Amino acid sequence: MPLPETLFKEIFRPENVSMGKMKVDTVKCNGCGLCVQNCIFRTWEMGEDKKVHYNKNKACFSCYNCMVACPVDAISIQEPYNVPSGFWKTHPHALPAVKPLEPRNAQNEPDEWTAVEREIFNRRSVRNFSDKPVPEPLIRRVIEAGRFAPTSGNCQPFKFVVVTDKAVIKQLNDISWWVINDMYQSYSSDEKVKNLADAMGPAPATTAGAWDPRIIRGGVGQSVVPRVMPVLLGAPAVILIAADVRSIGGPAIQVGIAGENMVLAANSLGLKATWVGFVAYGAGAPQLRAKLGLEDPFWVSSSIVLGYPKFRQEGIVAREYRPINWVREGGPGLEIEEKPPVPEVKSKRAVKKA
Repeated sequence: MPLPETLFKEIFRPENVSMGKMKVDTVKCNGCGLCVQNCIFRTWEMGEDKKVHYNKNKACFSCYNCMVACPVDAISIQEPYNVPSGFWKTHPHALPAVKPLEPRNAQNEPDEWTAVEREIFNRRSVRNFSDKPVPEPLIRRVIEAGRFAPTSGNCQPFKFVVVTDKAVIKQLNDISWWVINDMYQSYSSDEKVKNLADAMGPAPATTAGAWDPRIIRGGVGQSVVPRVMPVLLGAPAVILIAADVRSIGGPAIQVGIAGENMVLAANSLGLKATWVGFVAYGAGAPQLRAKLGLEDPFWVSSSIVLGYPKFRQEGIVAREYRPINWVREGGPGLEIEEKPPVPEVKSKRAVKKA
């Protein structure tokens, strides 16, 4: 059943998308260019004045990778990604970017972050790797973190495929790029895009994610298709996560839990990592499935790429603060917390007394 014309335009041809804006303090900027390297879409450019400049004609979906790479804190957020209306509307407006709330203990008193919390807050997707190979003993430890992830009904639906062979990584890159490029060209054609809409099914809210402006205009249109970055990011090690498609609750949640375990384990071992879901397109090719030892019912759902970083690409940046709905014991019912809570500041006398 075809999508209604209005909904089709909102999904595939949105007109009111603000992709986000960043700004640089040119006085602070030292011209190191790390923000240029760490921008997925190369929105930053080096000027003749040896300072970086923001290209407003390129997409930016407010990932803030440029901020964590800057050694002099010269970059700040001017406006976050925002869509005021239509299918991709952000709720209920441009959401404020907020740093992690200060930790409080069970008595609502100031506290310290645990080591696990600090690791979670600092962890970022690292996409610039050195050529240094990843030792196999460390890869095995990363896999063990995934193998011991909880799964629905203890179904343990994983099959891990480790690829360090440069020729096979290149083949995965090339086939994945070919499929993604074909999809992008279809999206860009007013005639062919109708076929993408027809294939989406009657419930677009659950199947439209691939056409989100951030991914199709930004990640695909400005990074993957023009080959600004290879699909697998030039990483020296790739762990494909295949899952049994019959998994209890579906394979996606199982892969998500295992993969995040693996990324955090990699960080703890001095490695850096990121998720690459695009590789599922290439890994599904018959010639590669045989080479990778994959048979039904196992299909690659996503991958984790591993390596040693070229430069610092991690650190705490602000995230959208979406309103939190509370339904408290003994409360008035639904309470919507629009803004982060302001911590109660006790007087010195009150603290001493307590």
